[in-house]
Amino acid sequence: MEFDDVDYPVTIRRERLSAFPNYERESHWHDDVEFLIALRGRMKVTVNGEAVDVLEEEGIFINSRQLHLVQSENKTDCEFVVFRFHPLLLCANKAIENRFVLPVIENPDLTYTLLSPETEWQRSVIDSILRIYYMRYETTLALGAQGEIFLAWEQLFRHIGRAPAKVRESSPQLSQLKDMIYFISANYQGKVTLDDIRLAGNVGKTSCCQIFQKYLNQTPITYLTVFRLRKGADLLVKTDMTIVEISEEVGFSGASYFAEAFKKHMGEMPSEYRKKRRLVSE
Repeated sequence: MEFDDVDYPVTIRRERLSAFPNYERESHWHDDVEFLIALRGRMKVTVNGEAVDVLEEEGIFINSRQLHLVQSENKTDCEFVVFRFHPLLLCANKAIENRFVLPVIENPDLTYTLLSPETEWQRSVIDSILRIYYMRYETTLALGAQGEIFLAWEQLFRHIGRAPAKVRESSPQLSQLKDMIYFISANYQGKVTLDDIRLAGNVGKTSCCQIFQKYLNQTPITYLTVFRLRKGADLLVKTDMTIVEISEEVGFSGASYFAEAFKKHMGEMPSEYRKKRRLVSE
C-alpha cells in the first residue's frame, strides 16, 4: 500500500474485504504502525500467526514490523478504515523518540492491541482515527491529523507502552518467513520450487513447511500459488490482457492450469471474476 502523499507518510482510506480476492488482504508487514477500524461487519486479523476477531465498531492497533493478514473466513463483507503512518511522525526530537515512541514500537510483547468502544481510552483512540478519516479531503489534513495522531498515541503510551524500551528480539522463524515471502514476491513470475523458497530462508525443507504452516496455515507452494492468483486477479480487473497472457505473466505454466487453480481458490472462473468485478467498478 502506498502513502497517499509521499511528503506526508500517512495512509487513510476506507476499504471492503469483498474488494480483495477471496475476501483476504494478503500477509504483509512494514515499518509503519497500522490501525484498522471495523465500520460494518467483522473481520479476522492474524498477527504473527495469532488470530483475533475484530467486531463491528471495534478496532485493532498493529505494531511496527508485524506480519499480519486480514480476512473474512465465511466470505461476508466488512467495511473498515485503514490508517497507517510511520513512527517518525511522532519524533520531534530524540527525547520524544526515546521516552514515548520506542517504548511502544520496540516492545517485543506488544504485537497488537484490540480496541473496544466499551473501554474509554480505547474508544478515544478509535474516535481519533475516525476523525482523521472524515477530515481526509480537507486542505489542512496534515495539521489536523498530526494532532489526532498525538492524541491517539498518548493513550497507547499511557496504557500499554510505559514499560522500559528494550531491543526487540525478533523470532528467528518470523525473520526466516519474511525472507521467504520476500523471495516469492520478487520471483513469482518465474519458476519457483520448494528448494528455492527454503534456501531464501536458509532453512531445510521440513522447517520451511513447518514455518509456513505455523504462521500462515498453508504450505509454501500453496502460498506461492495464491500469491500468483492474487496478481492474476488484479490484472483481470485492471487490464485487458487475455487470460492466456495473464497466466504467463504471473508464473503459471498454462492457461488451463491457471483457470483450474483460480476456480479452486477464488470460487469462480477467471472470466466470471473479471466480469463481476468490472460491473461493480463501473
